[in-house]
Amino acid sequence: MHCSTFIMVAVTLLGATLVRGFDEKEALAQIMKSAEACMAEVDAGDADVQELVKRQPASTYAGKCLRACVMKNFGLIGADGKLDTDAAHEKAKQYTGNDPAKLKLALEIGDTCAAISVPDDHCEAAESYGACFKGEATKHGLM
Repeated sequence: MHCSTFIMVAVTLLGATLVRGFDEKEALAQIMKSAEACMAEVDAGDADVQELVKRQPASTYAGKCLRACVMKNFGLIGADGKLDTDAAHEKAKQYTGNDPAKLKLALEIGDTCAAISVPDDHCEAAESYGACFKGEATKHGLM
């Protein structure tokens, strides 16, 4: 089973999609394009990008900021550094193939992670959200 782009982007960090037949290569290409654009902005290196792609925790602060930048580019994190639940819900609807069960699960995971307490620092917040999404995906058997 794969994961939806919503979760993958909110991801990036999950690596499973809720939609069978979903083009994960295309989603990864979009994430990579965003990550490459963000690298200079946050002073991230190739190792930071590789951790992102491999869905590993960021080992550097720049790696955490890379994730924040990517999530902001996809509209999942707002200017305040918090998860934008409205945008996340729209992404979930877009990528669950009109399957009510998959949509319900994606929304549940998104809402659970939106409710966690995160640091004010946007980079640290992105890392916290990523850990939450990964944990929730594992809990629901998506990873």
